[in-house]
Amino acid sequence: MSDLPIHPHRARILGALSRSGALVLTAPTGSGKSTQTPKFLLEDRRGFPGRVLVLEPRRLAARSLAARVAALAGVRLGREVGYQVRFDSACAKDTTVVFQTYGVFIRRVLSDPWLEGVGTVLLDEFHERTLECDLALAWLKTLRSGRRPDLKIAVLSATLDAGGLLGYLPGAEHIDVPARAFPVDIRWLAPQGREDLGAHALRAMVALGAQKLDGSALVFMPGLKEIKRTVSALGPFCRERGLVLRELHGSMDLADQQKVLDPEAGRRRVIVSTNVAETSLTIPGVTAVIDSGLHRVATYDANRDVNALYVCRVSRSNASQRAGRAGRTAPGRCVRLWGKAEEASMPESLPPEMARLELSGLRLQAASLAAHTFPDGAGDARPPASTASLPCGLDWLTPPRPEAWARAGEILAGLKSLDEGGRITTKGKALNRYPVAPRLAGVLEDSRCLGSEAFGLAAAMVAVFESQFSRRKDKTTDLLAAGRDLLEGRAEYLPWEASEMLRQLTRIGGGESLAKTGADERDIGAVWAAVFTDRLAARARDGLVYQLSDGRKALLPFEKGRVPPDLILAMEVHETAGSGQARQVSVPLYLPCGAETVQRLLPAECAWKEVSEFDERAKRVVKESRLMFRGLALERKQAIADRQDRKAASGLWAEKFASGELRHPGLDDKVRQLEVRIRLAARFYPSQGFPGMGADDWRRVFEQVCEGKNSLKEIEQTSLEPFVVRFLGPARAAFLDKTFPTRKRLPCGGAGRFIYSESKPAELLARLGDFLGMKGTMALCEGRLAVVFDILAPNFRTVQKTADLTSFWSKVYPQVKRELRRKYPKHPWP
Repeated sequence: MSDLPIHPHRARILGALSRSGALVLTAPTGSGKSTQTPKFLLEDRRGFPGRVLVLEPRRLAARSLAARVAALAGVRLGREVGYQVRFDSACAKDTTVVFQTYGVFIRRVLSDPWLEGVGTVLLDEFHERTLECDLALAWLKTLRSGRRPDLKIAVLSATLDAGGLLGYLPGAEHIDVPARAFPVDIRWLAPQGREDLGAHALRAMVALGAQKLDGSALVFMPGLKEIKRTVSALGPFCRERGLVLRELHGSMDLADQQKVLDPEAGRRRVIVSTNVAETSLTIPGVTAVIDSGLHRVATYDANRDVNALYVCRVSRSNASQRAGRAGRTAPGRCVRLWGKAEEASMPESLPPEMARLELSGLRLQAASLAAHTFPDGAGDARPPASTASLPCGLDWLTPPRPEAWARAGEILAGLKSLDEGGRITTKGKALNRYPVAPRLAGVLEDSRCLGSEAFGLAAAMVAVFESQFSRRKDKTTDLLAAGRDLLEGRAEYLPWEASEMLRQLTRIGGGESLAKTGADERDIGAVWAAVFTDRLAARARDGLVYQLSDGRKALLPFEKGRVPPDLILAMEVHETAGSGQARQVSVPLYLPCGAETVQRLLPAECAWKEVSEFDERAKRVVKESRLMFRGLALERKQAIADRQDRKAASGLWAEKFASGELRHPGLDDKVRQLEVRIRLAARFYPSQGFPGMGADDWRRVFEQVCEGKNSLKEIEQTSLEPFVVRFLGPARAAFLDKTFPTRKRLPCGGAGRFIYSESKPAELLARLGDFLGMKGTMALCEGRLAVVFDILAPNFRTVQKTADLTSFWSKVYPQVKRELRRKYPKHPWP
């Protein structure tokens, strides 16, 4: 391994750490920074006493790198070199180099804030800037400036901007290892129409295969669903060419993940992976990369007040990292599944999680650490004066957003884990013991007082919630039932982590030592409801549609035959694009809840209210008594309508028709012409007080139409014209008929019909023979509204339109007469 780019820098790295105690090391992927830097420290025990912790963002990287360093050093994994990740460890008390995930490291400092026995901490892949990364660095800086000036820290990254870190870490030195990568030929392959990722990846693989695939290929996809589809699409292609098709993602068993990382002698492989393969891990033999350009990123959803994973476009830095995987050991090729022009709109890098996530978990952890830095807290080391006014007294590389920090404080105060001064309480310290979000920790801690069985069921439910098992769009899962399945060994549909987490939570919560009492599901539901009141959702009067607390309506696809509960906690909400611009909202994970539970928890916010409402299914107005809570109907009872309710019903019907939500069949041409005539009268004769026939006027008309009626059929059978005339009143109705007549007697004895328009002259329609004897022009409204003559043939189709009959008779009629005489020889044509 002496040919790795980092090896010539060994003396500089060890010297910088020894001199200043703080180092920023930037080195490209494949340079050996993640394996060789810990090995250098292992080889120089005299210069670097104490344990060496190497922090990695992912479990797979920590395990794989530990095994690699142990092999390079010629020692047994778990002795001199080991690892500690969630649910797994290979480490002894005297292990020198320990690879840990950032999450495990934070759990350690919460119980051992001074890092007893640790001499050096390496923060690998720091450019990912997770919340744990930033908290770890902020605390390590605090330790070096106070209790642990001897502690050495090094920040390692392939793509980090070192300038900001050098200003942040006092006296830190910077070493930049130049890149030594083979050239990578990058091509762009834009999608065709609505092509899915699997088919798109297959086109890219065919393109690579056409140029001969010498080594293995690495295909980057955003998540498990896309990996499965891509594996299905690539299967026939790979089988025909003798390529071994593999998956790599975080939900796999760790042993199965390791098999993918191990070489398969003499076999070319296609590995479809999430971004777990983007940085620290080296997959042997890769000479080609297909990049979807997408990844799942944790982002705060303000509408739901939760952190959620969203598929979004990678940054240019991510894309560069992925392409570089093809050029680690030989010249390579990369196909990007987007158009080259799109790269201009891609961000240069991803903002740190501090700038985009909900921070209650971070704030609770920081408050616990802050208790060790203030004299009136649990510790005895005062922080530097310059940091005393910062969030929790820590000097952050990226300060928390003030509004997010304040919201986190509100959540924690509601859980009674922070006091009025923002200091951690006894309960807050108890919540910090659990490796889950504070609200879930609150559920666990509050359920302990219900006894061992209740705590066990609550722990199982939390394990299910955290397991991120694949939710189906066509099915919703009852969290309570899934928790029981896990407890009773019937949860084959859950990933292996769920069982491991259940054991871990039971151990932390002391479930075995709690009182042996039965698990009352109502009490457990009350604990969840107290913590997740904002997730309440109420079922509409019928069907499977629920109103969420934020006003959205969501569908719960219950299995046939199941009776849907009236009230639930929507523990997970999915929103996807539907047809056109519509958004489809579903609840794949829920917890049944009872109205009496909410009443017991928050009686001051619950009140009965009588409501008259339009029932879409029955097409009628119904009256109900409802138990209301924050805009949600927790319970409904049918109420008897009185006279006032019938009046309110008329108003509801009128609103539906006036707004256009319902269309009355009586709105025919005759009524529309009446509406136009009224509007013209309002324009030409404002002093007469004619209405403008806007929505409010139509609402008043429909209130009269709907009065005393409560069925759509009855209302639709009612003629509208008499009610519009009644709305005008006798005087205005008479004026309208005189000034804007609907018909006119013509010289030949026939009658013509007027058609009115708000933007054009009025028209007088009649057959040509009826106009005989008429000359000149015509106008209404004292000459202010011109009239156009619409001259009709015997079949009542327009022959000619004219504003001047004198001109028509002399210039146009002779030609028209010849044509009509030919078509209608039996008619007289004078």
